[in-house]
Amino acid sequence: MDLHVSLPWELEEDILSRLPPQSLLRFRAVSKRWNSLFKDKRFINNHLSLSRPQFIFLTKSKIYSIDIIDQRTKLRELHSSCRDLNLQYKRITTCDDLLFCRYPPFCSKKETALWNPWLRQVNLIKINLSVGKEFSVFGLGYDNSRPQKVHKLLLYCPPPQETAIYDCASHVLRYIKTPYEVDISEIARRSHVSLYGNLYWMAYNLQTCQYLIQSFNFSMEIFKPFGLIPLPDKPCLYGLRLAVWKGDRFSLLKQTYSKTKIEIWVMENKIDDKEEVVWINLMTLTASNLPELFHKMYGVSYFIYDKTLFMCCSDDKDKHPCIYIAKGDVCNKIQIGYGQVGWFSHCAYVPNLTPVPLEFQI
Repeated sequence: MDLHVSLPWELEEDILSRLPPQSLLRFRAVSKRWNSLFKDKRFINNHLSLSRPQFIFLTKSKIYSIDIIDQRTKLRELHSSCRDLNLQYKRITTCDDLLFCRYPPFCSKKETALWNPWLRQVNLIKINLSVGKEFSVFGLGYDNSRPQKVHKLLLYCPPPQETAIYDCASHVLRYIKTPYEVDISEIARRSHVSLYGNLYWMAYNLQTCQYLIQSFNFSMEIFKPFGLIPLPDKPCLYGLRLAVWKGDRFSLLKQTYSKTKIEIWVMENKIDDKEEVVWINLMTLTASNLPELFHKMYGVSYFIYDKTLFMCCSDDKDKHPCIYIAKGDVCNKIQIGYGQVGWFSHCAYVPNLTPVPLEFQI
């Protein structure tokens, strides 16, 4: 008797879209139809919408993903071609669905990488400049007005402040005008986020004494103020962190200097340059063991999932990297690894099947 049962294709596809990328990769050889899903934009986007956020954790020599399920962390070393890149002292962030690694200002090796560790695809961008100036990478974006993404680097030079655009495909450098009030300092460089190909970061307007979200539009190649940040009086007493929420808007983490209490604010509507930004208070966390987030040497990354805050940073006492899971008045602290880790970098990331552009893969 034949016990083989064929499922409807729609059901097969729905089941596959709920699997983690590492499992899907093993199933590519099952059939040509399953393998074709890796090139299907509709399936890729659906898989992304169902994926659970994680942390990517970078040391001087290794890359890890950190998955958190039921108050437990699962540390997995990622073996990818990004090992061709010297990871020492690199800083990791995201460019929409892909990871972006950039060198610090003191590094003599001028190269960056755009990669998807799950697909083991990487774009190694070596920046060759012969302009007699020491430019540093502020961030990566792309022209979203075209059918094909054209990736560009925003570069800056220390005072007197100069900025330039580096086209990753043509390797052409163009200087651009920077308004004097625009903050592209090292602090802004470490805290910016990417959404729809543009960069956003928190800045302070010295004329109005207000905090705002500053942006850089890679399609128009201009700096633009995006919107004000919801703060009462004495804004200098707040520690702030910006992150992408729901894939189409921002969340804001706030903590005062005098209290460890954390507030999470989110945009009411998805991002739209034509609409006024409206913020709402999503949650307030009051656990007594929340970390102080000011002056963290290796930064703070976080994401919101199932009305819970997941946060990665060093602890207040021993400077060990830790994961904090907070909801209401309860916070669970989990140390990453054992012993002294030393230097590290990290970011929140949603595992996905988005390929690195073919012209950049190595």
